[in-house]
Amino acid sequence: MISGLATLWQFADPKGAIGLLAIHGVSRELIFTQPWRLMTTALLHGGILHFVFNALWAVRLGVPFESRYGNRASLIFLLLVTPFSVLCTVMFGNATIGLSGWGFGLGGWMLVARRYDQRLQHSVSDESMGTLVVWFALGFVLSWLRVLPIDNVAHTAGGSIGALSALWTYRSEWKRSRSMSKRRRAWKSAMNSHQEAAPDAISVGLRDRDLESLQPAFENPELAKHTPVEMWDEWTEELVANGDEKNAQRTLSVAITLGSSSGRPMRLMRLSNLQYRSGETSAALDSLTQVNAAQLRPDERELYDALRERSS
Repeated sequence: MISGLATLWQFADPKGAIGLLAIHGVSRELIFTQPWRLMTTALLHGGILHFVFNALWAVRLGVPFESRYGNRASLIFLLLVTPFSVLCTVMFGNATIGLSGWGFGLGGWMLVARRYDQRLQHSVSDESMGTLVVWFALGFVLSWLRVLPIDNVAHTAGGSIGALSALWTYRSEWKRSRSMSKRRRAWKSAMNSHQEAAPDAISVGLRDRDLESLQPAFENPELAKHTPVEMWDEWTEELVANGDEKNAQRTLSVAITLGSSSGRPMRLMRLSNLQYRSGETSAALDSLTQVNAAQLRPDERELYDALRERSS
């Protein structure tokens, strides 16, 4: 809304708005004495379509971002990414207007964060992200053809800082996914290779979903360390979907033993929930006591508190 009002002022009084807010015609030395221009120049736009386009992306990506991380995080992201994209543009000798640097910053964040955050997968569609990627690439083509004066430096700077910030925020999930990917490839390679020796009984039992042959793994999860934890998670999902929550507790217990520390709290809370539903209240409470509540995110902490209150 603030950007819209600034843009209307720009249309009504171009000289006054640009003279106070824009970065056009301002020397680099003067920018240090008038640093607000690094932010306010992004409030202005080159036309109605330019403003509408940026406003649509602000709603499409900014609202899910704010809903997921809160007002304060959303404001901090805006105040950091926007001046950074403008500063990068100035360093390359350009002058910029518009909020597209922030918009592509949100886009870069979503491209990374959606891989690790299920709530963002539901609130931001693949089609929206595909459209943003296409428009990013199209910007270079239109600039090269001199069809539109698109600030690709701001787009690239915003998208890069957004993606890197998300990667840092979800670094534990990224490390875990890399580890899981390596283990998945190793497991598939081992299962697909034609070895003279007989295949491992636990790996075959896991592949065939054979409860009887996996009894040693349930009694001693250390025997299943060579199997990928995500396979046990998938089987847990299948057992819960089929209503076999008792065996789901067994497969989930193996997954807790094999999984990384970052995924352990959510698995323990899920195990506690299954135990409570089976009438094992004391076991459910014991599982919760193993959760380090200080390491939980706000939404995870809400779930933990609800489970703890119910089990108590």
